[in-house]
Amino acid sequence: ESPILPYFSGAAGEACRAAAVSKWVEASTPLKLQLDAVMTTDLFQMVKSRCQSQIDLYNEAAALVCLLETTEGPPWTYDEFWAAEPDQNSNGAIYFDGDYDLATMFGQTQNFTDIGSAAVCLADCYTGLGPGCDVFKEQGWMVNYGKVSVANYCDMQWAGIDNGYNAIKLCASKAIANPDTITKEEFVNNFRSIQATEQQCWYEYCYPALATQIEDQVCTMTTSGDNRFVLSVASMQLTIILGAASSLFLYYM
Repeated sequence: ESPILPYFSGAAGEACRAAAVSKWVEASTPLKLQLDAVMTTDLFQMVKSRCQSQIDLYNEAAALVCLLETTEGPPWTYDEFWAAEPDQNSNGAIYFDGDYDLATMFGQTQNFTDIGSAAVCLADCYTGLGPGCDVFKEQGWMVNYGKVSVANYCDMQWAGIDNGYNAIKLCASKAIANPDTITKEEFVNNFRSIQATEQQCWYEYCYPALATQIEDQVCTMTTSGDNRFVLSVASMQLTIILGAASSLFLYYM
């Protein structure tokens, strides 16, 4: 299967992804051992069985990113940006594997009982050009915040992995969320809102004409007299706002 860049990576992309992940697995870092333990739990296995299609799409996106970065040699690679260990090329490859990235979510959410903190626009984390990543920036652990150009982010298709991550997290929340302080519906809707804002943010960075077209269509439809659509859009916008606000509230508590 031949690649069709920048849309499909084919067998070459999967080989690239698998090699990067294999290198990380062989390094057997403390983080890997910790995540291996998570992956043996019943909760993880339940999510994996329900969300395998989302995991597969994540891996397809990661394969595309891997092949593009190998071919183009950009200033920043996805794993280099996110890696928390000195050996970035080895340890950052965790983000090329949907199963391992799913495993990281259990600690972040206390086994999907707490929303935790979240950025509403990861592109802002990379570029530093907007407020959508202020939560992570203020936590201080994101050492590479704002170092990536818009072209690097867009051309290397990083949003594909980010969108895959959000899809897995939303699916997992539907499968096993058992929140302590809010309803399960509110918990799930929080991740729906993040998925929506992330998608729109990606369009605004990489496909601004498309973002404008979507906004124009929404405005046209909301003024067309279809009250059902107006209420639907208003509800969606309110969900996004409340979801982002609840994430910030939980972070600062």
